[in-house]
Amino acid sequence: MALLPLPWPIVPSQWWRWRHPTLWRGKTFDPHNTQQVMSYAVFRLRRETRDVFLLNHIKALDYALIARHLGLSVADVQTNLADALFEISRTVDLIERVRPRPKLSNAEQPDV
Repeated sequence: MALLPLPWPIVPSQWWRWRHPTLWRGKTFDPHNTQQVMSYAVFRLRRETRDVFLLNHIKALDYALIARHLGLSVADVQTNLADALFEISRTVDLIERVRPRPKLSNAEQPDV
């Protein structure tokens, strides 16, 4: 009997993701590192949506050039870009809402 592959490596710092199945897909990341969270959110997108997003935001191509490059209509490019922005925003909001709180060192803990 073959073992099923794990959706991501079981790392103790990532156990908080088990409560939210939508965060299972993808590599491990530090929920307090903004760059890693954004990278995770972008690479979770569907391929076509991710391609439109990256061509627009990284390569700085306009809608017509993206449409010509990917063989889509300008309306499809606008729709995919809107979907990408929505999904990225939703993923980042979920991560910020459910991520574990950082442990405070003794020097940072407030006096009670």
